[in-house]
Amino acid sequence: MKKMLMFVVVTILMSLTLVGCGGGKKSPPPLTPPIDNTEKVERLTANYPPEVRSGEEITIELTTNKETADKILEQADKDNIVYEPYNPPLEIKKLQNNRFWKIKFPKVNKDTIYTIYFLFVNTRENIRFEAQIQILVRKIEDTQPPPQPNPEPPSIQIVYPWEDGKVNVVGDNVILTIKGYTYSRSNGYVNKVEAFIDNEKVAETIPNYDYFELDITRFGNRQGNKQVIIRATTTDNAIGEHRLNVIYDNNLLYSLAVEFLRKYSTNPLGELERFGNLSNGPYTKPVRIYLWPEVIPYRNLVERACNFWTKYTDIKFEVIDNPEDKRPPGDPPLIGIHGYFNKDPGYGAEAEIGYSDPAREVSSGTIRLYKGWLTYSENTKIVVIAHEIGHVLVTFAHTDEGDIMDYRGPTKDLFHTYQQLAMKIKYSKNPGENL
Repeated sequence: MKKMLMFVVVTILMSLTLVGCGGGKKSPPPLTPPIDNTEKVERLTANYPPEVRSGEEITIELTTNKETADKILEQADKDNIVYEPYNPPLEIKKLQNNRFWKIKFPKVNKDTIYTIYFLFVNTRENIRFEAQIQILVRKIEDTQPPPQPNPEPPSIQIVYPWEDGKVNVVGDNVILTIKGYTYSRSNGYVNKVEAFIDNEKVAETIPNYDYFELDITRFGNRQGNKQVIIRATTTDNAIGEHRLNVIYDNNLLYSLAVEFLRKYSTNPLGELERFGNLSNGPYTKPVRIYLWPEVIPYRNLVERACNFWTKYTDIKFEVIDNPEDKRPPGDPPLIGIHGYFNKDPGYGAEAEIGYSDPAREVSSGTIRLYKGWLTYSENTKIVVIAHEIGHVLVTFAHTDEGDIMDYRGPTKDLFHTYQQLAMKIKYSKNPGENL
């Protein structure tokens, strides 16, 4: 029989035996606890075939068709999946989260309709999610599989890096983060994205809905022009590929890094300006960041902003609460983050740096977060803090490089490969040195 997709949203009307991933119990089903009237109820839509063959395995996607509610569903801390008949049992297994489930049907000697009930509860949000589906399992002699067309491969769109001969230059000890989207055009969903260079798998990830990131640190055995093959695979084994050109050249990467430092990290005399010196700054010691009282509630966001710089530069940080609003103890260099949430200068944040003697050594950084910063999304808040930390550690100027320090606004969490190497060169020298 030709398969077709159907969508059903039905309130749970019956109570059945609790089923784990291994199958059903043979005892009669007990009563399901009544719905707590204080709970909000979300009805789920299930995407599934109306009938299957004996022994067939399928994947079911559950959704509320609302992105916010789906996120709460994914984080549900209680689940209850029951079905009838409870013999022969089904095999039910959760995949990525509460939205995706794999069901393997038993071999049956007669046509059997299975009714499956899904119940999930997020106790933190006090929301329960419910769905009911019915699937006909054809008896063994009727299960000759019809010929199936090959599933259409998923599409892949790469948004970073762009192939301009600069941001796609790579080398040793840097990270190339490939960012993109993949869209399934078959009945399955994309559950794996991989990257290959010179026939070697160099990265793998599970996409977040359609979006994915791949961090690549190995670029093959020989330098030269390379192709990165990005491969997306769906749950029904459809495979799509995209080819990205990169240039593996340590010498070219070094020259781009020095060019960046001369443009953004030196004074008019060509002398290097940097945070601290070889005795007290990166990479000798962690960068100390003090949080003033208003910013302490956002410590987690500050730490995540620091993690961005640690990932791409290997610089370590120590985040310290300063609840008494006093001058931070200890010798420079240090960074302080203040919250001026009752002020609105028309922008969300700013940074100011202080120099010691000689004036090429940055001894302090002051970051001010304003009222506008509070209106940003969580991710933008983190990127803005990372941007302001970058003004202290990377360059006080804005760049024109399409990165996190770009003058067009700190909306990109990008730090190019040559910039990563530039930071390692910069912090291997004392302030005032020439490149």
